[in-house]
Amino acid sequence: MKVHYLVQIDKPENNLVKVTMKLEKPKNQDTMKVFLPSWSPGSYLLREYSRHVRWFQATSSNGEVLFHTQTAKGTWEIDWKKSDLKRPLDTFEVTYEIYGKELTVRTSHIDASHAYLQGPAYLMGVMGADIKDPTIEFRFPPAWSKLSTGLKDVSQKRNEFIYTAADYDELLDSPVEIGCHETDGFEYNGKPHHMAHYGDLYPHRQNIKGDLKKIVETVAMHFDGELPYEQYLFITHFVPKLFGGLEHLNSTALQFDGRKLANKKDYQAYMALAAHEYFHLWNVKRIRPKELGPFDYLNENYTTLLWLAEGLTSFMDDLFVYRAGLSTLEEYLEVVKGNLETYLSTPGRMYHSLEQSSFNAWIKLYRPDENSKNSSVSYYLKGGLVFTVLHSLLAEKGKSVDDLLRALWDDYKKRPAVGVTREQVYQMVKEIGGEEILQKFSNMVETTQDIDFDSAFKKMGLELRFAENPNPYLGIDWEFIGDRAIAKAVTLDSPAYKAGVNAGDEMVFLNGYRFMKEDAERLGSMVLVDQNYEMIITRLGKLVRLEIMPGKGPKQLREIAVIDRSLAEKVFSFSKRQSPPHMA
Repeated sequence: MKVHYLVQIDKPENNLVKVTMKLEKPKNQDTMKVFLPSWSPGSYLLREYSRHVRWFQATSSNGEVLFHTQTAKGTWEIDWKKSDLKRPLDTFEVTYEIYGKELTVRTSHIDASHAYLQGPAYLMGVMGADIKDPTIEFRFPPAWSKLSTGLKDVSQKRNEFIYTAADYDELLDSPVEIGCHETDGFEYNGKPHHMAHYGDLYPHRQNIKGDLKKIVETVAMHFDGELPYEQYLFITHFVPKLFGGLEHLNSTALQFDGRKLANKKDYQAYMALAAHEYFHLWNVKRIRPKELGPFDYLNENYTTLLWLAEGLTSFMDDLFVYRAGLSTLEEYLEVVKGNLETYLSTPGRMYHSLEQSSFNAWIKLYRPDENSKNSSVSYYLKGGLVFTVLHSLLAEKGKSVDDLLRALWDDYKKRPAVGVTREQVYQMVKEIGGEEILQKFSNMVETTQDIDFDSAFKKMGLELRFAENPNPYLGIDWEFIGDRAIAKAVTLDSPAYKAGVNAGDEMVFLNGYRFMKEDAERLGSMVLVDQNYEMIITRLGKLVRLEIMPGKGPKQLREIAVIDRSLAEKVFSFSKRQSPPHMA
């Protein structure tokens, strides 16, 4: 089916985009359904984009109104039999208007300064139809001078913005930035790489373009320099307090606080974010779990393999920054240390395996609450650490995760239309490292058993050094409303948990004295370990008396020390393919 989309933004200050689909009535068919997706691939949560549809209409190309009815939250059915038509025509239009005022990489945002359009959030499809070679035209205020997208430009005139895609999936997978944003770019391996920056930056001395090129070069060399695209686009929204990214077929959308670029650690985090999403070009957009494509855009697409899609990517992103020469070994290990600290302080790791975490992404990772830390674990976090351990195990045999990347890529090229299964990944690990390593790896993926990080890091020339924490510990994460101190979350099996403190409780008195924000912030210097205290909290408007006994704080990971630098540098350096590509 051929479809042309006309996208109009007349008054961006009203946060609205109008879309008109021009298409033909299917032959021998009196009804047809169109739909707006409920989620965006790469972000596993039903976001119900149809809630932003303001109005919908269907008309014959001569202006006659076609009868339609909404049949589900994101589905509309057009019925020609029920339409009162004087002169029926085969061509017709579907027109609707959508509100967009949420600035994330997963949603659309339109205001007086720009428009960011996320495909699934504004482009309807045709139920059961195979849309091939769709075209899309954009019209927007003349004060806006630029449009950046990974779509193929087929405009005939300078003042036209017309693009095409191979199919509906590719059209959805191509975000669009419109406005007066900054643009730049570079060339690598004969292919253009574009940069589009929206927002303001504090002054800094970083070479963003040069360093992004280093990231591109570094990631590409892990796949023998093959670039599976004709052009690539980095879209970044530099907006205070934002952080995130979403991968696309030949582009990515990133969000980062532009005030922080002057700080080296924060800048490295931005580079790692860019590396993460760029690496997804291979791992997720091509190498993918079998369940993730073709997509069902209206319902959950369950998979237990997000530890491969996101865990492997989380292991590689900071490593790419190190291998690109943008961080030192110690700076890289400091990031790993932070991840390990977070993991060890997550009680939910004892209840959810990586596979379970992946399968439940739709209801847990993307819908966190005050108990999430106690009930589950992130497949990004644990997945990255599991691949760190696998890297260590393979290093003993002169191999590395780099060998797994190449095996995955070679497998993809043999059958690009079919995704990979857990058993196939396991078989690759077995062929590279042997049965014993596979057993250890599968155990980390499928169970909640403790992981021997100490041994894994020692084998890489590193040592985990812990320190006792003598400070009194309650296990409460605080949030403050004015000077009031409220328990935002309570850690499983902590003194507060055992005392019966709940998330949402406000601490009013401690041993008879009024308890305020400043008291919560310096509690460690006020109370003693193993001493009982009387706590009065308010819960649902009622005063409740509790007894609490602070304990010792959990052991702290003080550092990941480099014991054998030459070994550590060797383990974390890039491992080249040991045989010619055609023999791999």
